[in-house]
Amino acid sequence: MRYDIAVIGNDESAIEMLFAAAASHQRTIAILPESRHSSWIVAQALRRLVGNLLIDRNSARRHYFSSVATPRLLRRLIGSSLTEETNELVRMLERQGVEIQIGEAQFESPTELTVSSAATCSRSVIAANNVIISTGMRHTAMHRPLGLVPFHRPESLLCGVTLPERLSILGGGSFGAGLAALCSLFGVRTHLLARDNHSSAMVELARDSEVTIVQHPCEIGLAQDSTGLDQSVADVVDCRRALGFTEHLNLPRIGIEPDENGQLWCTSQFETWCSGVFGIGEVVGFSPETALRPLLQAERVMQRIAHPITRPHFLTRQIPAARV
Repeated sequence: MRYDIAVIGNDESAIEMLFAAAASHQRTIAILPESRHSSWIVAQALRRLVGNLLIDRNSARRHYFSSVATPRLLRRLIGSSLTEETNELVRMLERQGVEIQIGEAQFESPTELTVSSAATCSRSVIAANNVIISTGMRHTAMHRPLGLVPFHRPESLLCGVTLPERLSILGGGSFGAGLAALCSLFGVRTHLLARDNHSSAMVELARDSEVTIVQHPCEIGLAQDSTGLDQSVADVVDCRRALGFTEHLNLPRIGIEPDENGQLWCTSQFETWCSGVFGIGEVVGFSPETALRPLLQAERVMQRIAHPITRPHFLTRQIPAARV
């Protein structure tokens, strides 16, 4: 089945792109991931979850949360909140006439995608004249020389048997603040290093959840470069490194190579070096227009789709050799 526009991902810019495409009466399909969720939608799910848990919070509920807290419970709560966010998004998009496909996409050609679903054990092929990549970012620990990672990655916090008694979370934006708030609500004494977004809505929710917000590493026992660690410091979860969700898309097959952070290099109006394939949102590492709001980014992409640029070096017709 062929579409005018296919949008891969569930980043904030992907949603704006889908609404803009539907408003232009283009036949549009949204390919939403099963497991590789952008940090933006995970932060939205954490915001929903923390807000619900803060309702009618009292000493009895606080004691109960602390007594039942396990990594498995937190995983299930986050998964349930993510499902609610996805279902709400699907309902909004379907009202706009956007078709939905849930699964992990891979490029077979610039205009053809294979979407695999683990839930249904199925694979489908989607053809689209234009493909927009908006898979967003994920947060992980900073790398060190020789591959040493002194701190825990975010996912390791939810893989153990018990939660730590004390926890320090480094960075991560709204995602890090949401994770800190959730852990604090379940009895973990939590510190959050938030330098740039100390006034955001998610950080305010973290404060309401009794998270201690700091703006300097030494306030939680770390050295200036975050390499030294006092023995008395609690478990540290590092969310400072942001990576683009592109490694699973099979981009080299269509001649696109992301940078070392998994981000895309795009020209003006967010087109990649492969004609008809665009990047939008946080997954774009270099573009003159990355500072624009998601809505304006979507409008720029729609302008380029409506007025494509002819690229002579992509012509496939061979020019006959001159006669001697």
